[in-house]
Amino acid sequence: MKLCAPASAVALAAAVTLLTACGSSDDKPDRITGAKETAAESGESSSASPSPAADDGADAPEFDFPDDVKVEVESEPTGDAAEDAILRDHGYAVQSIRLGYAKQDPRLDVMEQYLGGDALLGWRAGIDEFVQDGKTVSGTVRYYDREVTSQKGDVASVVYCEDQTNSYAKIAESGKVLKTEPSADDFIRHVSTMRKTADGLWQMVHESDEQGAAQCGTS
Repeated sequence: MKLCAPASAVALAAAVTLLTACGSSDDKPDRITGAKETAAESGESSSASPSPAADDGADAPEFDFPDDVKVEVESEPTGDAAEDAILRDHGYAVQSIRLGYAKQDPRLDVMEQYLGGDALLGWRAGIDEFVQDGKTVSGTVRYYDREVTSQKGDVASVVYCEDQTNSYAKIAESGKVLKTEPSADDFIRHVSTMRKTADGLWQMVHESDEQGAAQCGTS
């Protein structure tokens, strides 16, 4: 399932979402594909049941995803405390984005905590467009092969893959899941720019993506 970010307002913010095969009809599946340079705002909420964050820290945020939404963030300790902190907060950022789609709310506190700049504006735009189309999300999305590729002071770059083969758009009112056939486009390679805040958290501030990326494989 790919979530499609709005395709307007060139050179403003980085939107990042994916569901499956972008389309305007409620009977068509939608894809969340991100990092198209855009911006926008808005959103509202939906129902959910609690599910913990994938992290050991006592201060880890809790992500109350609906029962039919699963987010898998694969993470291995790097042995470098700084890189582990970046990847930890990056994992919270991608989970917060998914929660925004699941709850139809682009202004969740956890999104504003772990996203900033163009990334926050762009993801808000993508969620807002999804809400206007009457859609939410369902299924499992997997984030893997996450790696800090550079770090200079308070700015770092994280490259990672996303697997949406079991992730779908869903009509919010009826609950109809818009299932699609798996394809190469279900595998997306992302590059996130992370910036350290005054509070010591790492925020995703920009993101770009490549749909159907060979580097992310097919499984």
